[in-house]
Amino acid sequence: MQISRTIIIPVFILLFAAVILNLTYRSQATSPKVYTSFYLNGKSYNITAIAVTEAQQIHGLMNTTISNSTIMLFEFPVLGIYPFWMYDTYSNLDMLWLNASGGSGTVVYIESNATSCLVLAKCLNQTYTPNALANYVIEAKAGFVQRNGISVGDKITLK
Repeated sequence: MQISRTIIIPVFILLFAAVILNLTYRSQATSPKVYTSFYLNGKSYNITAIAVTEAQQIHGLMNTTISNSTIMLFEFPVLGIYPFWMYDTYSNLDMLWLNASGGSGTVVYIESNATSCLVLAKCLNQTYTPNALANYVIEAKAGFVQRNGISVGDKITLK
């Protein structure tokens, strides 16, 4: 009995420590940087919603009252082509795809006045797809891009 306890207890402690270290490492490795604002064309804007998880990204601004101050930031883990759709969104939107690293980047694609739709099958066939790699997307009420003079190539700082 004594021999089995002297073996089992240290093994249990090592396994427990390995699990804790692995969970700690995973949470640090996958924890995104949370940005609350951005600076673009000499002006600062507050981010009112963030979508990091797949569920948050799918939901986006669906069923949300959207005002001129509503700004949602989508964060993706790697550069890619990320198409968007507008199912059950209460307002048309402007979308800015960003290629950014370390909080600094560039607007690489813009979709102005993306039209909302209420029929899911139609929405799936009506996607807005950039022609450049991005790892962030900003959504704001339609007119945001024009009101703020935003163009492809503009530099952005996420804060």
